[in-house]
Amino acid sequence: MFQLGRRLDFLAVIGVFCLLMVLPAGVRRVSGADTSDTTGLRGTVTILKVRGPADMLPHPVWVWRPPGPDSATIPVVYYLHGYPGGAGDAFDDDAGGMLDHLLELGYPPFVFASVDGNGERHSDTEWANSANGDEQVMSRVVDAAIPAVESSHMRDTAHRALVGFSMGGYGAMNIAMQNPGVFGQVASLAGYYVVNDLSNMFGGQPSVVSLNTPSAHPAAALGMRVLLDEDASDPFRLIKGQAAWMGGLLRRAGVDEQVHIQPGGHDWPYARAGMKYAFGFFYDGWRAAAAAQAGQAGQTGQTGGQGTAGQSVGG
Repeated sequence: MFQLGRRLDFLAVIGVFCLLMVLPAGVRRVSGADTSDTTGLRGTVTILKVRGPADMLPHPVWVWRPPGPDSATIPVVYYLHGYPGGAGDAFDDDAGGMLDHLLELGYPPFVFASVDGNGERHSDTEWANSANGDEQVMSRVVDAAIPAVESSHMRDTAHRALVGFSMGGYGAMNIAMQNPGVFGQVASLAGYYVVNDLSNMFGGQPSVVSLNTPSAHPAAALGMRVLLDEDASDPFRLIKGQAAWMGGLLRRAGVDEQVHIQPGGHDWPYARAGMKYAFGFFYDGWRAAAAAQAGQAGQTGQTGGQGTAGQSVGG
């Protein structure tokens, strides 16, 4: 059980979260005068084990949760690692400490879940489902990891975001675009938007390759907010310049997108900075969605109960 002081601090953080959701876009945090002292707030880290449709073995999902009870109104950010890598990589580089620090600064809470993208038959899975079905990593994320993390508090589209680094950036875009209505926001950090199938996941089948090429169907991202973040000194030809190129395709398709280039190379210090920027991007989206929902509720009240209040935001 939580001590009374710690529980009161958590309730204060929830109050800050509600306040931030209706502040103007661009506001990243509140001043110390707006909330009680949040110093000392810490999340908890657990490791879940999940099996996707084609998995013979359990795969880890590292989950950081803010203090207090879970709720469908607390957003979840799913993180996809690069190659080679694993679900624990971000936590090995102190993602938990970064998330604790955000709580201390007064940022609103969210759940952070890092999924394992390693295959059992293909070394480089691209976070995809294979052409012959023997590897289904995309389905591991959508059909196994999400229910395990959210359990009895399943989120709606507006409260679920996806972020990935490098191969994970490609995977984030590919998964979100192939599963409309699951994620309201997606951020790709130093990702790419063409197929880089080193382990023959797609079997050279043109239809499967096309399906898994995000740049081939940018309109599939309609309805989502998309951040394409890239390091200015990326050494890989596969990645350098991809954010601006894909951003142009999305823009012409009418997608709500943002391209952001920041200093750094293809390494964890850049990924850490990119992740922090992505969190700010997600905060703006959550705030806007909450404001829109509040506006719908107010409009419904003014029209005698008619309207769409009560439906999932963005669902």
